Amino acid sequence: MVEKKRNLYVSVGEGVLRAFILTLAVLLIYAFILNFKDLEESTTSMVILVATLVSVMYGAIYASRKSGQKGWLNGMLVALLYMLLFYLVTVLGHGYAAITMGRVIKLILALIVGVLSGMLGINL
Repeated sequence: MVEKKRNLYVSVGEGVLRAFILTLAVLLIYAFILNFKDLEESTTSMVILVATLVSVMYGAIYASRKSGQKGWLNGMLVALLYMLLFYLVTVLGHGYAAITMGRVIKLILALIVGVLSGMLGINL
């Protein structure tokens, strides 16, 4: 029983780490593109949202496949931890800590994507 819990925590941690690495890679590529082309701020917001959701999806699928159990829980934990860390990084970068409706919607979207991706990862 203890080994299963440990396996769950390790796989979720690795899923979150992999999700952050994917987000970093996407945002670095986007920053490189911004060097050569001016894009609107709405485009930047959309890129960040898509990168976040794709990263949560990847991390949740990875964690679920690795643990082999409770895919929905793996996905939910990956999404929750990822969004918490993403929020902390954003607050440290911008100094703006208010919880807005936009941030709540992003959290809900990430949780939905995480749970569904976790269930998908178990069945792959």
